[in-house]
Amino acid sequence: MKIGQGLRLTVLGTMLLLLIAGCGPKAPQPLEKIVLGAETVAHASPVWIAENKGYFREEGLNVEIKEFASGRTALQTMLNIKGIDLVTAAQTPVVSYSFNRNDYAIIGGMVYSDKDVQLLARQDKGIQVPADLKGRTVGITARSSGHFFLGLFLSYYQMSMADVKTVDLEPDRLVQALIEGQVDAMATWEPHIYQARKSLGDKVRLLPGEGLYREDFYFIARKDYLQDHTETVKRFLRAIEKAEAFIMNNREETLKIVGQRLKIDQEILKATWNNFFFRLFLDQPILTALEDEARWAIRNRLTDATRVPNYLDYIHPEVLKEVKPEAVSLAGGQERI
Repeated sequence: MKIGQGLRLTVLGTMLLLLIAGCGPKAPQPLEKIVLGAETVAHASPVWIAENKGYFREEGLNVEIKEFASGRTALQTMLNIKGIDLVTAAQTPVVSYSFNRNDYAIIGGMVYSDKDVQLLARQDKGIQVPADLKGRTVGITARSSGHFFLGLFLSYYQMSMADVKTVDLEPDRLVQALIEGQVDAMATWEPHIYQARKSLGDKVRLLPGEGLYREDFYFIARKDYLQDHTETVKRFLRAIEKAEAFIMNNREETLKIVGQRLKIDQEILKATWNNFFFRLFLDQPILTALEDEARWAIRNRLTDATRVPNYLDYIHPEVLKEVKPEAVSLAGGQERI
């Protein structure tokens, strides 16, 4: 073989090897880390499903979940301690901090319910109708949706917050406080209502309040994180969208996954599951609810502020618009005091 011919064969062989190498499997890209503070409730089921089904990883994300007993505590931690990028919370914590700061924003709702937050009372202590709450002690998680619901409930029945004494407890402590008689009633959400009813049986009764309040459950992010990680947040919401599609089409498997993840009895989940509507959304009732809660906080002197913030500044719809345009239907704020 001539030297020139051998050189050509060597070059061709090298090129062939490079071509084969280029067609082979590519090295996996490193996953981008997000730290999510999530309340350990069924409301956050899209998170538990996305985690279980690998939807976060499919979107190139490594989501570290830090668990909290309430959205109030999750949001408080994200705002005051570095290290959490997103949290889950209902609207009341959003309002509570809005009088003093605006460095966070709702990026999307994931579930809503008008049956989840309820008022459970000890009828064996003489509370048969709403008026019997006057002068009684009611357990709440202050600055949470249970707190606001109590205010709405009392107002609806021609009473005020001054007519009751409140005790501030984390949700997982409210049930025991009701059982032990430290409080006469409690305003909170599932599964705590169900657990108390199961433990106390005929000693308690639900007071009529269905439909008074649409509880929303949001994903909330720091604004500086949103600015620097827009594409990351898009991928996060795409994973949640996949999870919500799974929830819609796989009820039994969803209940099993959520029950195992949260160590909640299937009986509880099945009894309360129809209370929830899972979908990504940013709609006009969000603005109305935030503004109504702000007015309530001002009237009840839970803040020194005298004006309702502009809650359009606390909603960041751009990311969800790109992920799921039909989920965004915001028109603008209400008239402010």
